[in-house]
Amino acid sequence: MEDKRRIIVEDHRASRDGAADTAAAAQSQSEGLVDLGGNEEVSTEVPAQDPELSADGPVHADSAADAEQIEHWQARAAEYLELAQRTQAEFQNHRKRVSIDVEEARRFAVEGLLESLFPALDGLALASAQYKNTPDGENPLLDGLRRTVKVIEAALLKHGIEKINTCPAQYNPEIHQALSVEESSEVSEETVVEIYTEGYRLGSTVLKPAMVRVAKPA
Repeated sequence: MEDKRRIIVEDHRASRDGAADTAAAAQSQSEGLVDLGGNEEVSTEVPAQDPELSADGPVHADSAADAEQIEHWQARAAEYLELAQRTQAEFQNHRKRVSIDVEEARRFAVEGLLESLFPALDGLALASAQYKNTPDGENPLLDGLRRTVKVIEAALLKHGIEKINTCPAQYNPEIHQALSVEESSEVSEETVVEIYTEGYRLGSTVLKPAMVRVAKPA
């Protein structure tokens, strides 16, 4: 009976000592590893600080090299800026040239058309002038002729084409073509005293000079 009691006490003591050893081993293991609840464990030890790093961040290797790189890229940026400005200026000049070319082409086209129409317009104007003393309403054909001349002249004026028909006026060879010249004591300079056919101009460009009779001082 005593032997049986001694065996039970020893077994109980052995179980208690084993549990204590297991707890100590678990505590020792937990100081080095953190269980994440899975099969992998992560160390909690703090890594040693890299001697290349300072408290304020990484140490620059060579400030002179950095300054050289900055100067290099600043020079490249200045080159690209100059190229962009030159390209923009060339594009603006190209647009101006194209605009001028288009305007000149339009003017040449108008001039070519008018050169073909001027003889017909002169004929209508001369026919209407032959009956200048005839009032409107007496001759339907004459009324239609006069209306046609007015419509054509209004269309020309709409496109900036003006008539050269001032009389009397100082003779100007740039806008007048003298078909006849006579002496007169009534003028002190060469003067247009009659217009045979009217002239036309577009701005400062004379499309057709006026055919005139000129009086000069005797």
